[in-house]
Amino acid sequence: MTRMLCTFATGALLLTAVSAGGQTPRTGAMMREKLTHAQKVLEALTTSNQSLLQSESAALERITQSPRWDELRMTELQGYTDAFLKAVHELNAAAERRDIDAAAVQYGNMTTACVRCHRRLKDLRIAR
Repeated sequence: MTRMLCTFATGALLLTAVSAGGQTPRTGAMMREKLTHAQKVLEALTTSNQSLLQSESAALERITQSPRWDELRMTELQGYTDAFLKAVHELNAAAERRDIDAAAVQYGNMTTACVRCHRRLKDLRIAR
């Protein structure tokens, strides 16, 4: 379990280290909001705080259902956004079931999708 928590902490650090350059003010604000909720999910997982896990995973899912999220729907990112959406949905479902282990796995999947998408965005900006 300790190794899994270290992996999550590393993922959270990677999320904060990814550059937000090239975003619109609207998407930049949404990414900051998403990051804040993701950090709270990590806190909930590491402290086994079920109520925090449920509220923060639900908040992440609400972000993906907002019109702001549509700004991220572009062909180049479709696979990454699909992976993120699936992980967030499964994270929220695990939180509702009060299944910390499944939520931890989905948190890892969500974090991986974020890092890969941000890396792809960076590559696209460099290619321009």
